[in-house]
Amino acid sequence: MSLKEKTAAKHKLAESTAFMRQVFDGTLPREQWIDFTYQKYCWYSAIELKAAEVGILKLLPGIARSYLIYQDYVAMTDGKLAHDFNTVSLGYAHYIQSLKFPSDIIAHLYTWHMGDMYGGQMIAKLIQEPHSHLIFENRDQLIATIRSLINDDIAGEANIAFDWAIRILQTYDN
Repeated sequence: MSLKEKTAAKHKLAESTAFMRQVFDGTLPREQWIDFTYQKYCWYSAIELKAAEVGILKLLPGIARSYLIYQDYVAMTDGKLAHDFNTVSLGYAHYIQSLKFPSDIIAHLYTWHMGDMYGGQMIAKLIQEPHSHLIFENRDQLIATIRSLINDDIAGEANIAFDWAIRILQTYDN
């Protein structure tokens, strides 16, 4: 079974959360998107810091998104920084920082960054907010390099990344 097949059930659960349904229906309140963008900055920073520590970022020039996510957030709020990281986002960032093996770190990078390179492209068309973090100058090369770095053995940790994604998205359920 391939990595995609081993993570398909969790991926589907994440995509079927109320938050994602609202994104795809075009009914997500703007404030929730802004808050989500701020929360995303938290765990992307953690993933990218950990990936830099073990040398993964050197292999993927142009993959880092956290600064761009923050810039998008600042643009959405006109510089009025009014959000705090929630408990789930902080918990996820702490979890990422506890990872020891490069393969575990790449599983989280694969889950989120590849998601932005694929599904993020559709989201950018649906959400009318700044999306500089979804523009990848070397998208095809990044996808090819990530694919060369992964194997089916990271499925367990990738499913953990999807579990965190589901928890994060469910924080927006009313």
